[in-house]
Amino acid sequence: MQLEPIKDTDYLQELIDDGYTIEGPRNNTSRDLAAVKAFIRKGLVFSPEEWLASQEYQFIEPNTFTKGFRIAYKLIDGFPDELFKSNYSLLKKSSGIPLYLKVEVKEAKE
Repeated sequence: MQLEPIKDTDYLQELIDDGYTIEGPRNNTSRDLAAVKAFIRKGLVFSPEEWLASQEYQFIEPNTFTKGFRIAYKLIDGFPDELFKSNYSLLKKSSGIPLYLKVEVKEAKE
């Protein structure tokens, strides 16, 4: 099964039914799954690292410039599309796939 960005809870449930689990900061699968579902309902999209690599995203390792986050980026029409590694991963048979979230750029108020 080729993983795709997780945009809705139905697709997330398909992954769960296929044997994936969510691993996160709570170290409690059901609570981490509930948190990811809540984020998705709010409109956030979780992108698996292997999907980003297949779409030719580049990765920057955590450093002081990235405030300790691992960043995935790709230039699209001259503008960077950036995602940061979240605290969540898809786990299947003890193999974890990090999930990335879109970097939200807040516009400065005048």
